[in-house]
Amino acid sequence: MENRRFGGKKLSREDRNKKKFRRDGDGGPRRMGRIQRFTIPKGTDINYKNIAFLQKCLTERGKILSRRLTSADAGQQRLLSTAVKRARLLGLLPVGSTKRK
Repeated sequence: MENRRFGGKKLSREDRNKKKFRRDGDGGPRRMGRIQRFTIPKGTDINYKNIAFLQKCLTERGKILSRRLTSADAGQQRLLSTAVKRARLLGLLPVGSTKRK
């Protein structure tokens, strides 16, 4: 009986479990580490009043940095985005960049 799942050939268990090759994005050794701009220290209070901290989480254009650049977990990123939005609403942070092209 042919095994069509593996190209019609009968393969041994060892051959079926082998990875053929690694591609980019497989998490192989070719993958370079991301450059983190800064890390959020443990115990940091993320709220709209901490303007110096929130400005580190923004780009020059006023966009919120992604999680992979700030090394924040999902909960911290949610708190960060709501704090930035509240600070923008109150006028503590700029809404966007003044340098528009």
